[in-house]
Parts: sequence; C-alpha cells; structure tokens
Amino acid sequence: MPKGTELKPATGATPLIAIAAAAVDTETTGPDATKARVVQIGAIGIAHGKVVRQPRFDLLIDPDEAIPSEASLVHGITDGDVNGAGSFPDAWGQFQKFVGDRILVGHSIGFDLAVLERECRRASLPWKKPRALCVRLLATIANPNLADHSLETIAAWLRLEIAGRHSALGDAIAAGDIFAGLIPELRKRNIRTLGEAEVACLALSDALEAGHRAGWAIATPGSRVSAG
Repeated sequence: MPKGTELKPATGATPLIAIAAAAVDTETTGPDATKARVVQIGAIGIAHGKVVRQPRFDLLIDPDEAIPSEASLVHGITDGDVNGAGSFPDAWGQFQKFVGDRILVGHSIGFDLAVLERECRRASLPWKKPRALCVRLLATIANPNLADHSLETIAAWLRLEIAGRHSALGDAIAAGDIFAGLIPELRKRNIRTLGEAEVACLALSDALEAGHRAGWAIATPGSRVSAG
C-alpha cells in the first residue's frame, strides 16, 4: 500500500472520512461488461478524506483483440497504443499490490468490477469481490435533484474541476475528488460511516442489479453507458 494511506482496516462503523480507499477506473473495448476487455486501469489513493496524488497507478493493457473504433473515439486508446503492453494477468498483480485491501471507489464502479471479475475468470485468476462504493449512487442519494449523475454534472455541483476525462487515471482522480466532496454532503443526510453508505447504496441496488443482468447496456444509477 502506498505511503500516506496506512489507515486501520475499515469496518462498518468507520467514518467515511477515515477509510483507506482507492479510486479506480477502467477503460475497455466496449460498454457491455459481458464482452468488454480492459485496455487501461487507473487508480489513486484516498486517505483522511482527501485524494493522495502520489503514487498513482496507470497502466495500458493489451486486450488480445482489436479495439473497436467506437471505443477508441471515447477513450482515445488504439491498437497501436497497446502494442507491446502487458496482458491482463501481468497488470492484475501490480494492481492488487497497489490497492491492497482498501475500499474501492469509482463512478459506476459496478461496471468496472464486473469487467475485472470477468477478466480474472477468463485468465483463471482468483477473484474476491472487494468492498466498494459508487460515487454515482452516493451522489444520487446526496442530491436526487441533479439533472443527471455524470462525472461532469456531479463535479460541477461540488464545484470541482476535472481533467483527463475518459482516461482511466483521469476518471479515477475525478471519482476520488468527488468522493471527498460528497462526504460533507452525505453527512447532511445522516450518512457518516462506511456501513451507513453501504446501506444507503443498497436501497438503489435494484437498478444496479438490473443493469448488471442487462450487460450494463442500459442507463441506471450504477451503469456505464460508454466504453470508458
């Protein structure tokens, strides 16, 4: 685990501001988690309610298949960019070492977890579902009146600037900053701990599960509607 993020293991009673977390994002070959292959993973640490800017995790991955032009238009990653990059099994060990046992945070993180799980199954790698929080769901809870719950809209509401959109690291940093910004907003709704946040997110899990069963091809509070 990177220095600066050494906090006690989280329990349900751990305040959100005190959890050791890692904001995570993937870029993929498409929006369907049942078929998508990972082409990039980005992650950044969160400690004491703030994003830890260094160290960071940013790795291209060769998906062992052509990247559709539609996906490249979204995230800008082409076959040439991943030529010579490592395979998913190569990247997975490095990613696991970076995140350790931290709580994972992301925007529509259910998509990322579904894709990562399928990649692990495909490569016969062990998979253990991590504890995770979706900032899209948390933003829905904190402010149901937002026009939508895209990264841009949530960031604008929280008066945050985001950069590097549709790169895995850029979106991971944005998700981390949003999570930090949501902590005081969630407190206004009496959501202060990891357990309370998890319970609140479960109240929206029907839509999340519906999106998962549909291959994440429909827009729900937890779904991904782009290739990254």
